[in-house]
Amino acid sequence: MQRTWPIFVAAFGATYTFSIGNVTAPRLGPDLGADRGETALVLAAFAVSFAAGLILAGRLGDRYGRRRLLTIGLLALALASALAAAAPGLWWLVAARVLQGATAAIVMPQTLAIIQTSGDATARARGLAVFTAASGVGTVAGQVVGGFVMGLSLPVAGWRGAVLTSAIPSVVALLGARRLRVHPPTSTERPDLGGALRVGVSLLALVTGVSLGPATGWVWWTPALIVLGLLGLGAFWLNQGRRELAGRPVLVAPSVLRLSALRHGLLMVVLLFAGYGAFSFEYSMLTQVGLGLTPVQSGLALTVFAGAFVLTGLRMPQVVARFGDRTMELASGVLAAALVALALVSWFAQGHGAALWVGCFQVVGVFIGAAQASQYGPLVGTVMAAVPDRVAGLAGGLFTTAQQAAMGFGTAIIGGVFGALTPSLGWTHAFAVVLGVQVVTASLFWVLARRLRHQRAHVRTTVEGRSPRGQGDRHAQAA
Repeated sequence: MQRTWPIFVAAFGATYTFSIGNVTAPRLGPDLGADRGETALVLAAFAVSFAAGLILAGRLGDRYGRRRLLTIGLLALALASALAAAAPGLWWLVAARVLQGATAAIVMPQTLAIIQTSGDATARARGLAVFTAASGVGTVAGQVVGGFVMGLSLPVAGWRGAVLTSAIPSVVALLGARRLRVHPPTSTERPDLGGALRVGVSLLALVTGVSLGPATGWVWWTPALIVLGLLGLGAFWLNQGRRELAGRPVLVAPSVLRLSALRHGLLMVVLLFAGYGAFSFEYSMLTQVGLGLTPVQSGLALTVFAGAFVLTGLRMPQVVARFGDRTMELASGVLAAALVALALVSWFAQGHGAALWVGCFQVVGVFIGAAQASQYGPLVGTVMAAVPDRVAGLAGGLFTTAQQAAMGFGTAIIGGVFGALTPSLGWTHAFAVVLGVQVVTASLFWVLARRLRHQRAHVRTTVEGRSPRGQGDRHAQAA
């Protein structure tokens, strides 16, 4: 564990970089003249670029060595963060965020793959628990630390100073990367670069259309981008199937996704992080614009939620030992109830100032943070255990691709609904309505978690039922 600390710093840095976008979003309008759709595009540009590059990066790690790819990714992410901080205009910032996402994509699958292929089962479980906590801390720290930096009177302050801090974790992890054990290549297959380009362009077209559609009044080219993106993703999937049948290199092998546990796990990731990505964006807009908090106050108001997430994530082995296979079901039920409570608070808090809402959030946020950590932690292990070690990089890429794509689309779609409702309903009423959407995603997560538990129980029962008979058959043959 001591030698692998750069892995956890790297995981922290990748999610921290995404989260910095949320806390800086309300400041982009006054500084760069960005409307709400363009602001959502800045956030989604990172998430989509991140998602599009993850699977390819996982494959490259399997092919060329995970420590090597991790080192390259950390250096590139630090440089991309500096470019984003220096962006002279809105579209330069969008381009820099795309570059940040692509470089973060090189980092993240290597971290999960190294954890999954290092040590025994106990060490892997402990590593996944720390990874969960580090990722969660990075997501929340972006809001807290970014808010503090934006509130300081420094030569490089404001949103640019906050964005620049996203280079720090990459530099720290890079300094310790040499201590990591060298992981030799586990695959000799050439990566499918054409497939990576197809899926990247398709995702970018799709999220651009979704993000800018409401702000432009759905001018003709925004739905056209959405259609092109969907057609591109469909063509990508058909191409992958043909390439696999022909024995050619693929980016995502359709045969790997035939594992039902993996399919269910990835869909659960989408539901969890679509809601989380939207919640992070809506929280920043509500507190800083709707309630008038400073970035520092907005970040401080989130610390209780962050603490609950981190502490629960660190104690995930004990939590799972206590609640077993029902952990994710119980967590999704608690999350749905907490979101309903926060929606009611938000509805009745309108017109009563920020203090009432922030005070109630300190209580409800404990349950939201603990519940989300208890969904996320077991899910990581479920997805990573669904594939063999030789494609651990692919598994890490699939997991984080689903995670980041969901955060991008959640921000664009649910965040877009939030922005459209605020002029007519007001900030807290609009927030209450979109929390109802996230209650639905939490409920669907519960349904899938229950189905996944039943599937795993059936597999265990089948294996245990066959084992004695198999042993008896072998004894009979020996006699």
